[in-house]
Amino acid sequence: MLSLVLSVLILVDRAAISIPQVVAPDYAQPPPQLPVEVQLISPAPGHMFVEDLWRVRLYNSVSEVFSVYMFITIEIAGAGLVMDATTAVFLLPPGTLILSSAELSPISTEFYDSNFEASVSRMGEFPDGTYTITFYVYEEGGGLLGTSGFTQNVMNHSPPRLQYPIDNSDISEPLPMFTWFPSYPPGTADYTIRIVEILEGQSPESAISSNPAWFIAEGLFIEEIIYPVYADCFESGHRYAWQVEGFYLGNSVGMSEVWTFSSGSPSTTLEEGSEIWSFETGDRVVCSPAIAMDGSIICGSLDGFIYSLDPGGSELWRYPAGGGAYSAAIGPDGRVFATGDFGICCLDPSGFLLWHNGMTGPVDACPVILPSGRLYAGSVEGIFYSIDGIYGDIIDTLRTGDCIYLPSSVDSTGRIYFTCDDRCLSVQDDEDGLVEIWSYRADNDFSGGPVIDGDYIYAAAGRKIIRFSRDGVVLWNTILPSQVYTGPVVSSDGTVWAGTGSGNIYALERETGRRIGVIPVGAVITSTPALNITGSLFFGADNGCLHCFTPSGFSLWTFQTLGTVRSSPVIGIDGTVYFGSDDHRIYAVEGSGAGPMTDGWPKFCRNSFNNGFIAAEREE
Repeated sequence: MLSLVLSVLILVDRAAISIPQVVAPDYAQPPPQLPVEVQLISPAPGHMFVEDLWRVRLYNSVSEVFSVYMFITIEIAGAGLVMDATTAVFLLPPGTLILSSAELSPISTEFYDSNFEASVSRMGEFPDGTYTITFYVYEEGGGLLGTSGFTQNVMNHSPPRLQYPIDNSDISEPLPMFTWFPSYPPGTADYTIRIVEILEGQSPESAISSNPAWFIAEGLFIEEIIYPVYADCFESGHRYAWQVEGFYLGNSVGMSEVWTFSSGSPSTTLEEGSEIWSFETGDRVVCSPAIAMDGSIICGSLDGFIYSLDPGGSELWRYPAGGGAYSAAIGPDGRVFATGDFGICCLDPSGFLLWHNGMTGPVDACPVILPSGRLYAGSVEGIFYSIDGIYGDIIDTLRTGDCIYLPSSVDSTGRIYFTCDDRCLSVQDDEDGLVEIWSYRADNDFSGGPVIDGDYIYAAAGRKIIRFSRDGVVLWNTILPSQVYTGPVVSSDGTVWAGTGSGNIYALERETGRRIGVIPVGAVITSTPALNITGSLFFGADNGCLHCFTPSGFSLWTFQTLGTVRSSPVIGIDGTVYFGSDDHRIYAVEGSGAGPMTDGWPKFCRNSFNNGFIAAEREE
């Protein structure tokens, strides 16, 4: 069908065709003096294929038979006219006629945007954007018989991808958590998970397509589900297949791969707070680990290497970055971004260098990577960068008043928040280059970088925790007994946590900033806490320990290393806690079995990817 539209191009003498001046379409019914009504048979929400252009219903309201052709224009918001097309001449009898591209060929197509042409020619589907399609029906050799307009918002989605339990795994827990990576753009799809038992002789694909569901859940708006207590228990020794399908406005955006797992008898597990494994590097590890899409752990060391370790602690690869590595983050497409004395580098999931940008000096801060591919990071030289994350090219720069050491963040509207050592919190828009929206100058140095919770921004400066509105109004600031050394985190219940130099972590009430609790640790808190789904806090201190406390302040366990723990921990789906230490090691420690909290801002750079952005809110 597509070949009829794009491959068969007829050279038309356009001077002989009366082409109308393109004006804003009228979405009301065609004026009564025009005898032909035009209606596009609506495509699926969020999509537009080339063949959809020619699924048209024409209504000839008079008794005359016309010899006609159709002319269409396609405009995209912000770019103008990108394509027009003219059909062959055909007969239009009285009454209703439903058409397709086969009945309108040969079709002459003219493109005015090379990127749009390349996308349509390669995929047959329009790229993302808001399109206005205007139809004109002309009598052969005569005037306009009918016209109509149609607007379609195109948002191409990728299907979800499975994450945990990993394929062909054995699970012993009775209520396992199932997780998957979202359909992109994130925050726009809902999901259905289906689990079936695999019968003897069946392939997983055959089982998932033909067997009755052992368990099914629909309308899930987050990318995880804990197997419910009311569902049938998995039987020991049996194999199961599972798959997730994404939906946008009720239409499928695709199915994930099919994975399998086996149910085993409950096994003896390690005691909470026990070492699962450790991996030795050549120098201190201050980097917060990131968990990649395949479950591997990515972490840098001051020895100049970026490491990838499998969940069992075995080395998958290491990349010589050329200087101490201070942070690592995973992009939405699985690429690895690391910063350090070398600037910024981008690696593919196998550790192959895709690009390296030396910037103007070291980059300590963790970068922010948006689904669009845009990347933001500040340098020790005091320059804030907007970067093309695909190729590594610098798009725009902003020179600040001092060094930038802390990670930035991006909210759901695309606003960028960062702090520098001149005690200034800056908020930028990057629609047409970096432009300041508002700024705030504190009395003391910031710590940890700004964090976002809904329409509110939190930052720590000196002994203060400050809450801002999105427009920069200070809603409250709470003075703590000693200086805040880590970034604040915000739990799903709205509690704001901050670690201090006095060895205490303080809990603040979100709406008022009132102190509502304290966790006495007895050592300077040197890493940003991470919260699991039960609200327990995991954090490092200068006593060389990783601590685990309940929200009420009860110490669950302490894990001792041989150096200060500055690395902010990350929690795996199965509750394993990963972090680094000044003793040159990366650790995996047995957690409580509960995975990471997903709401609020529950850890350093927000999530296990360390990519520091808030997905756009779902449009209802």
